[in-house]
Amino acid sequence: MDLPFPGGCDQAPNETHSCFSEPDDRDRHGRNPQVPAAAEERSWEITGENREFGGRSDSWQQQLNQFNNLEQLNSQFALAQISSNQGDPIPALVKAEVPWSARRGNLSEKDRVLKTVTGILNKLTPKKFDVLEGRLIGSGITTADILKGVVLLIYEKAVQEPTFCPLYARLCSDLQIKLPSFPSDEAGGKDITFRRVLLNKCQEEFEGADNLREEVRQMTAPELELERRENKIMVKLRYVGNIRFIGELLKHGMVAESIFHHIVQELLRTDNKTCPAEENVEAICQFFKTIGKQLDESPKARRINDLYFNRLKELTTNTQLAPRLTFMVKDVVDLRVNNWIPRQEEGSKYYLLKSIRKPAKTGNDGGRFSGPGSSMVP
Repeated sequence: MDLPFPGGCDQAPNETHSCFSEPDDRDRHGRNPQVPAAAEERSWEITGENREFGGRSDSWQQQLNQFNNLEQLNSQFALAQISSNQGDPIPALVKAEVPWSARRGNLSEKDRVLKTVTGILNKLTPKKFDVLEGRLIGSGITTADILKGVVLLIYEKAVQEPTFCPLYARLCSDLQIKLPSFPSDEAGGKDITFRRVLLNKCQEEFEGADNLREEVRQMTAPELELERRENKIMVKLRYVGNIRFIGELLKHGMVAESIFHHIVQELLRTDNKTCPAEENVEAICQFFKTIGKQLDESPKARRINDLYFNRLKELTTNTQLAPRLTFMVKDVVDLRVNNWIPRQEEGSKYYLLKSIRKPAKTGNDGGRFSGPGSSMVP
């Protein structure tokens, strides 16, 4: 039995599309007429394609317009520059005799070695110490001039980065043994060794600090005020960093104990009435923090240190000393009384033991642990 097609059209099956194309507002079973799913999905896809293509064409047109505007601005700027320079001759370009690319590849042996050593020092860490130390030794230190340059690089890194002074002092302790020595240029002079060059540099820096501070004081012009402050800070940082580096070298046996006493006496001065300079007070505090524990292990050195600390105790009552420096000196005195154990380290051990014992008595949630099979003894 043939059923009539929806919409009341007695048409062949191949003509159903025209029947669906006509509007049908009737609702036979209480439902609205539906459009075939395939036709609906196809229309969304086509709409999406048209929108995408239209969006792309608009974006390309905007980019093209921006490019044209930029070209117009560049041409206008070039014309304005040419018109402004019509009366003046255009200066000719100066061509270098040796291009930069060629100069980069034609470094001298000293520059090549120093560049390699600089890269090694920038990567130096306790974990990579042995590997990088081997590379530094094999970098090609074959002349006394190169050796002096390497010493200067290590010294500058140690002074500018005082936090890593122990690492650089350890490096110097190994290099003084593993690097070769070179004959002196002067007749009858001593051989040029790593240790001698390094200690001479530390001594020059220590003895020349007063001259640098005097140069900073002479910068009294108002326009040099900012530069004077920056130079003052830089001189103080280098001075304190040099003292700390000397202390680390003393730990490794590269500096004699007599040099330590000479430095301390220079910093404290012999006159008890005068107050030492601010840089000297900071340096002496840093010096004792670095090497004081090791020196107290010797009975002879400990008796001498007693004299030094009596002088430091007198400084704490000096009204000319700034409060910040007064507390700094008191911290060093208390550090020696506490057998050179820092208060932070002592407190961290206490809290560490407390945190270890707490889980043994309580559970993760802070309550008494009472789980099944528990055999933990509090």
